[in-house]
Amino acid sequence: MKPYTAHAWRNRNTAPSEAAHERAISPARHWMLGGVLALGLVGVGGRLAYWQIGQHAQLAAMAGEQQRHALLVPALRGTITDRNGVILALTVTEDAVVADPIIVQGLPATQREALVQQLSAITQVAPEIVRAQLALPTGYHILTDASGVVIHLPPDVAHSLQAQLDAGALPGITLQAQSWREYPSGQLASQVLGFVQADSGQGQYGIEAGANGWLAGRPGRVIASVDVYGQPLANAPSRIIPSLPGADLALTLDANLQAMAEQGLQGAVAQTGATGGTVIIEDPQTGEILALANAPTFDPNAYGNASMADFLNPAISAVYDPGSTMKAITMAAGIDTGVITPETAFDDPGVVTVAGQTIANWNHLAWGNETMTQVLQHSSNVGAAWVALHVGHDRFDHYLTSFGFGSATGVPLAGEVPGLLAPQEPTPALANLDLAENAFGESIGVTPLQLVMAYGALANGGQLMRPQILAAMTRDGQTRAFAPQVVRQVVSPQTAATVTQMLVQSSQHSEALTCLIPNYAVAAKTGTSTPDPKNPALTYASVIGYAPADHPRFVVLVKLDHPHTNIFGGGAAGPLWRALVRQLLAYYHIPPSGGQQ
Repeated sequence: MKPYTAHAWRNRNTAPSEAAHERAISPARHWMLGGVLALGLVGVGGRLAYWQIGQHAQLAAMAGEQQRHALLVPALRGTITDRNGVILALTVTEDAVVADPIIVQGLPATQREALVQQLSAITQVAPEIVRAQLALPTGYHILTDASGVVIHLPPDVAHSLQAQLDAGALPGITLQAQSWREYPSGQLASQVLGFVQADSGQGQYGIEAGANGWLAGRPGRVIASVDVYGQPLANAPSRIIPSLPGADLALTLDANLQAMAEQGLQGAVAQTGATGGTVIIEDPQTGEILALANAPTFDPNAYGNASMADFLNPAISAVYDPGSTMKAITMAAGIDTGVITPETAFDDPGVVTVAGQTIANWNHLAWGNETMTQVLQHSSNVGAAWVALHVGHDRFDHYLTSFGFGSATGVPLAGEVPGLLAPQEPTPALANLDLAENAFGESIGVTPLQLVMAYGALANGGQLMRPQILAAMTRDGQTRAFAPQVVRQVVSPQTAATVTQMLVQSSQHSEALTCLIPNYAVAAKTGTSTPDPKNPALTYASVIGYAPADHPRFVVLVKLDHPHTNIFGGGAAGPLWRALVRQLLAYYHIPPSGGQQ
C-alpha cells in the first residue's frame, strides 16, 4: 500500500477532472492560439513589407539625409571704396588644402608617404606636421602650419594643384576657397569703416555694421556627405547652391583728405597733449562727408588688439559742450526772428546774473557798447545770453531742434547718439538759466557731426542737409548713386548770408586770427568749453568754419579733447584748422578771392 501524501491526495482528487477538462477544450485553444500566431505573423510581415517595400524610397532618403549635411557658403562681401575708387575694404579669397584622413589612411603605406611628401612640398610645411594631420580620426581636416594657422595657397600654386586633382592624383585631397576681410590702408578711416568679425562674418561698427545688409549678400549652401563626426567627406559628391555676392559701396570720403585729416589730428593731439580729438570735412552744398578722423583709432586688420572704446566713433557718439561755436547759431536765431541785426547795439557789463547764477565773459572783461558782430568778435558770453533771452524759450528751442540738435542726423553709421538738450525746468528762472547758457554752448550736448551739419546750413543758404557717407552702391553690374537730401530750411538765405558775413568779420578781428588764410575770405568761429567747473583743465578746444566765404566748398571742424599746452580753441585747434583749409584750397584749385585776411 502506497503511503499517504498530500501530493497523492491532490493528484487523486484533481487529476481525473482536469484531464477531462483538457480533453474537452484543447482543440479550441489550439485553434485560437494558432490563429493569434498566424495573425501576428501576417501583421509583422505586413509591417515589414510596408517599411521595406512601400516606404523604401522614404527610408532611403532619410538615411541619405542622415549622411548628408548642408554647409553654409559665405557670400563674397562687397568691396568698400572711397569716392575716387581707392579700395578701403575688400574680401580676399584663397584656396586651403582639405584632406580626408580616413581615405588617406586606407592607402598603401608607400602611397601614403608619397602623398605626405607631395603635400609638404606644396604647402612648405614640414612632413611630420603634414603626416600628423593625415593621421587624425576624421573625414575632414583643413591643413594648417606648425602654429595651427590655416595654409592658404597662392593662386598659381592652387591652380597647379587643382590640375593634379582633376587628373585623379592626390587621393583624399581637395581644395576649398576661404575668405577674410582686409583693410589695405590699415587704420585709415577705421571708425568710419568698422570691421567684420572673423567668426560670425557680421559687420561690427561703422559702415560694416550700418550697411551690413547690403554688403553681406546671401550665403549659398553645399549639400555634402558627412562622416560619423558630422564632417564633410572631402572626395564625396556634393550639390552646390551658389551664394549671392554683396553689393559694392563707394563712400563720399576722399582717401587723400582722410589721410590729411588723420595725420594732422595726430600731430595736433601730440603737440597739445590732448587725450584725443575729431576732424570733419564736409561739403555744405551736398552734405557729403569728405573726411572724418578721430584720435585715438585702431587697425581693423587686427581689431582683437584694440580696446572696445576705440571702436566707437566720437564724431557721432561723443557728446560735448560746443562752447562759443554755438554763438553763430544764436545769432542766426536772433536775426531770423527779427530780434537783432548785425548792428544792434548792446552794453556789455562783463557779467550778468540769471536765476542767481553769475555768467561772465570768458576773459572776465566788460566790452561796453558793442554791436552783435562785435559780440561774435569778442566771443561775449553775456552778449550771446542777451540775444537768446530776447528771442525767448519757445523760439530759441525751435531753432535748436531745427538746426538738428537733440536728434540723430541719420548718417548710416552704427552708434550715433542724438545729443542732449536741456530738460524742461520747473521754474521760469531755471529755464532762463538754461536758455542763457545754451546761447554760448553750455548746458547742451552736441556731437561733432551735428555741429558740422548746422554750420553747413549757414554755409549753403539755410538748408540743413542729411549727412551723406554713401556715394553709390553697385550690385549685379547696376550702380545706384545716392542723391543729396535736404532735411529742412532752417533759416532764410538772407539770414544765412548775414551770419556768414558776421563770421568773416569775426575771424578777422578775434582770437580766430590764428585761422586766417591770406587772400581768402573764411567764416570761422572758435570755441572753448569747460563742462566741469571743478576741473578747468578738462576743456574742449575747437574751431569750425567754412571757405571760401562767398561760395563755400567745405566746412571744417577741428576739435581737441582736453589739451594741456593751450586750452583755448584758437590757440589749440586753430593752427590745424588753418593748415587743413590751406591744403583744401590747394587740393581743389580754388583761386584767391582777393580778400586780404
